[in-house]
Amino acid sequence: MRKSNLLKKVCASVLAVSMVTLTACSGSGTTAATTAAPAAPAAETTAAAAEAGGASEGTIDMSGTTLNFWSDKVGSGTYNMIVAMSKVLEEKGGFGTVNVDPSYPGGMGAPYIFKDPNVSLSFVNGAPAKWAMETGTLDREPTDGYAAVIGGLTAVAYINCISTDFLTKNNVTSLEEIFEKKLPLRIGCSSKGSMDAEGAYLMLEYFGVTEDDLKSWGGSITNQGGDQNAEAIADGQIDFYIDHTSSSSSTMAQIASTCDVTFLQWSEDMCNWFVNDQGFDLIPIPAGSFKGQDAELKLPGSPDCLFANTALDDDTVYMIVKTLSENRDALVTEYASLSPWEPENAWEETKRGGVALHPGAERYYKEMGYMK
Repeated sequence: MRKSNLLKKVCASVLAVSMVTLTACSGSGTTAATTAAPAAPAAETTAAAAEAGGASEGTIDMSGTTLNFWSDKVGSGTYNMIVAMSKVLEEKGGFGTVNVDPSYPGGMGAPYIFKDPNVSLSFVNGAPAKWAMETGTLDREPTDGYAAVIGGLTAVAYINCISTDFLTKNNVTSLEEIFEKKLPLRIGCSSKGSMDAEGAYLMLEYFGVTEDDLKSWGGSITNQGGDQNAEAIADGQIDFYIDHTSSSSSTMAQIASTCDVTFLQWSEDMCNWFVNDQGFDLIPIPAGSFKGQDAELKLPGSPDCLFANTALDDDTVYMIVKTLSENRDALVTEYASLSPWEPENAWEETKRGGVALHPGAERYYKEMGYMK
């Protein structure tokens, strides 16, 4: 019996090596930046690997598995990061093919892409992933079919600035005072449906104010691009600008260097509402990130997270998390915007918007001792 089992294991090992060699020679390890082909059924793939003796703790044979990784448009920062991750999954994780499909809708519509069974992986901000599952977003019904895999990939937050002249003229220093006094605050943000604009509307919701209320005070919300908002605050057409961005934002840097603005720290109560009720994390913005910003800010933000289709089996997701986590440093060296990602806390609820963690990801984090 022992000899028989040993023989099976040796044969299985030889077979696995042969499969990897054939895959490498066929060129299937090249990432395709085109419309993704239907993914191979992961359950069948891992079942075959198990029979070959590969499905065990540690490395699992993924040479027969195809993943479809949805991304933002070609050339964008997100697209480039996803292409790099896809190459790592193929070259270091042994996945047969990882297609990159630049059909990602972005913003709050992103969670709905998992209704397509061909979508294996995608970046989604944690908070809208939570909203889409619980109540729906963009006037759509609630959705599902996705689970968190890696949280806290980036550090983005609702960085906001206001004309210093507006504060001085109205003798106020905080948003609480502005809304309490019903001042005519003219807000600039991106188009509706974006995470940037959602911050402005959530801010109104927190204060119990409607857009009509704001207009009745002489205020407004203007939805336009970042460059237009920078020009508008410089020309005195808006008073307040909010963006879901990072400490390296070129638009915020432009505004700070050309306008007399004050970067606002939100109250603890307001931050707690965003974090505890809306699924945000609290993100530090280092002092000196922008001209005139002398103190560190801690503001609500919803980091980019990696989400997986719940149709992916546990072994596949385990190997995705294991491979990317073990090659985190190389990815960060290539893309500094990924530096906030720390595998030891990437499983935490606030890092993933409160959405359930995929069992395969949980298995990896527990195996590493990061989770209990």
